[in-house]
Amino acid sequence: MALAGKNLVVQVSTATGGTYNTVADINSATMTHAGNTIDVSAMGTDYIQRIMGLKDCTYSIGGFYDPTDTTGQVRIRNAWLNDTALFVAFLPDGSTGFKQEVKVSNFEISASADGAVELSIDVEGTGAVSAS
Repeated sequence: MALAGKNLVVQVSTATGGTYNTVADINSATMTHAGNTIDVSAMGTDYIQRIMGLKDCTYSIGGFYDPTDTTGQVRIRNAWLNDTALFVAFLPDGSTGFKQEVKVSNFEISASADGAVELSIDVEGTGAVSAS
């Protein structure tokens, strides 16, 4: 079953069990799961044998800058400025998906004379990802 990208929702909270609020004015979002595989091949084997090492999850969010989005964009900016707790809910179908504590690694605002003021945010997971 295919999902419409327009239904994807990204929400943030300042507490693991707190209220999650939707980040306004986004038009792109990516969640990347990665794992460090470790080669554990022994002499005499014909194929590489691997085990899973550390896992990682990163999120990229893009859209239009909205300084009035105090429970979304401003909350993310403040987590970066103050190095405070931030939790993200990445919901591909708008209601179910993944949650994780994150650290903001990039909060970029850009503009050109012939365009809108745009926003680009990168956050990196810290700890386990959970299904929501």
